[in-house]
Amino acid sequence: RVTDFNGEQPFGVGPYPMNNRMGQRLNTGMTYLSLDVRMRPNLCIRSQTLVDRVAFEGRRAAAVVLADGQRIEADSIVLSAGTYGTAAVLLRSGIGPANDLLELDIDVVANLPVGQRLQEHPFFYTTWAARPHRLGLPVPPVGAILWAQSSKAAANVGDFHVSAVHYGDPQASPTGAIFMLALALTRPRSLGRVTLRSRAADAAPIIALNLLADAQDRQLMVEGIELIRRVARQGPLASMIAEELVPGALSTSHEALEAALPMALDIYHHPTSTAPMGGANDVYAVLDYQGRVRGIDGLRVADASAFPDVPCVATNPTVIMLAERVSQWMRDAES
Repeated sequence: RVTDFNGEQPFGVGPYPMNNRMGQRLNTGMTYLSLDVRMRPNLCIRSQTLVDRVAFEGRRAAAVVLADGQRIEADSIVLSAGTYGTAAVLLRSGIGPANDLLELDIDVVANLPVGQRLQEHPFFYTTWAARPHRLGLPVPPVGAILWAQSSKAAANVGDFHVSAVHYGDPQASPTGAIFMLALALTRPRSLGRVTLRSRAADAAPIIALNLLADAQDRQLMVEGIELIRRVARQGPLASMIAEELVPGALSTSHEALEAALPMALDIYHHPTSTAPMGGANDVYAVLDYQGRVRGIDGLRVADASAFPDVPCVATNPTVIMLAERVSQWMRDAES
């Protein structure tokens, strides 16, 4: 049993850690932007504002251009629009693969591999018909997680999350009661892409997740399903289960389980790495180690797009730590 997934021994089972206070899940807007902060004279929050692109003077970022054409001048610009939004802003600004930009008649400012290393945690729902008298409620409120290592995991890296989730339609269960044990592979190898469908600011980018394209990812998802089945045969949980619905008890071979993956495949909603940090010889690197766009002055990125690859944890606290670090580097540069 794990009491603290942020401690020295995180692997095992325990309550899912949540950033809650008095029953309310908190986000960065609630925790960082207090009323006192919002009153600061040097802070202006513009809601319902769509950013088109960054404008440049030579190799220096000079302004943010809004979708309505308004131009906001700045000495230093930090993009924090998320994995998809930041990539789209960079591409519309002329920072990205040159051939892709030229096809959309976007002037190339920097030929960098923006959007070429998208990663996401694949998620698979195993679904179980439960015995109503044992479960208590048709869809129980649950919040436990197993953090484990696959056969391919690096030392001290947990690449399996198995979480008990309250999704599911009781009417889909022959017993009228249902629960799910969801598997996430948190160190996938598959890479996707983010590209522009047009240069218009209000046009959503094309997101090609390419989940499970790598054979090892599929192998490990099958391994994770087999782990869940072993868990489901244990102790009190086994007495609650009437039947395995997805992928189904008849799917026993590796091939059958791999073929069943599309049945209940989802994502963990942890997209990363469309403008990754990296060294000078890293072919995927868009940023340096301080979040500065390579070859451009006055422009940084501070969100999950900057991760070199997807971490094996939820991205929210990781992004917060990155943003704190980038802000410290910016303060150091000014002093």
